[in-house]
Amino acid sequence: MSVTVTPYDSIPFPEDLASLGERSRAADGEPPFSDQTLVDLRSGREGVTCVAATDGDDLVGAAVVVPQQDAASTFTVELTVDPAHRNRGIATAIAGQLRAAVDGTVEAWAHGNQPAAQRLAELYSLTPVRDLLQLRRTVADASDVPLEVSLPDGVEIRPFEVGRDEQAWLRVNAAAFAEHPEQGRITLADLQEREGEPWFDARGFLLAVESQEPDGVLGFHWTKVHPASGDSPALGEVYAVGVDPSRQGGGLGRALTAAGINHLAEQGLRDVMLYVDADNSAAVALYESLGFEHWHVDVMYRS
Repeated sequence: MSVTVTPYDSIPFPEDLASLGERSRAADGEPPFSDQTLVDLRSGREGVTCVAATDGDDLVGAAVVVPQQDAASTFTVELTVDPAHRNRGIATAIAGQLRAAVDGTVEAWAHGNQPAAQRLAELYSLTPVRDLLQLRRTVADASDVPLEVSLPDGVEIRPFEVGRDEQAWLRVNAAAFAEHPEQGRITLADLQEREGEPWFDARGFLLAVESQEPDGVLGFHWTKVHPASGDSPALGEVYAVGVDPSRQGGGLGRALTAAGINHLAEQGLRDVMLYVDADNSAAVALYESLGFEHWHVDVMYRS
């Protein structure tokens, strides 16, 4: 086994890196790389690199390093090791190469905050700085599904239309998530990359609009379906819910969330999940009131 610092474009992405991520997801129950990380890799974003662990010709571990756009000398890192090659010191070797190669602040995600990730963070003196909760609820055969969708007067919900709604959605998303370190910085190119993903389904990308002005987006609920894999059934996701700040406080966010959950239930899914920052107390309270319960937590560590 050898560990080398490798430019991302020398790894035959998406085959090798995507396959590694899928093997980790099947073993750990969640993907090791975020959607935005995959978008950055596919689009060839400047500065994105990998520290890759290879065993012969096989990619058995990798850390993806993404420079943050709005924080100089700060890098987001996600690391995984093939389940069949764990407990061989590969993660420690990757982290050592990473620390030597990156000149600046590292913000590393531990998806699920597994004990091995905690030990690695401690070894390299990383401190936990952010908790991202994963919440779940069952929707199949539940007596309270469909949920009530109570829209403000003059507002209706329609599906997103590719080629029509991108700019209006980007405006609302940027305003709704102005303080969010990832969601609020999505660009048109990022959105278009997601539109090309196999999981993208415009029917589950719900927009709240004025009945008399259907091109004016007031809010949205973007849902996602994770396909079944092995013994794990398909899983719905509340991918993102946002409301224009000028329309917040009127129940539109709750109505959109309920409409999206109903849509996912109609697809025959048994469970729905979502991510929410632990310190976003208003959002956590909303989701709990809709029947979501804590499942696990992703932790960002910083050095």
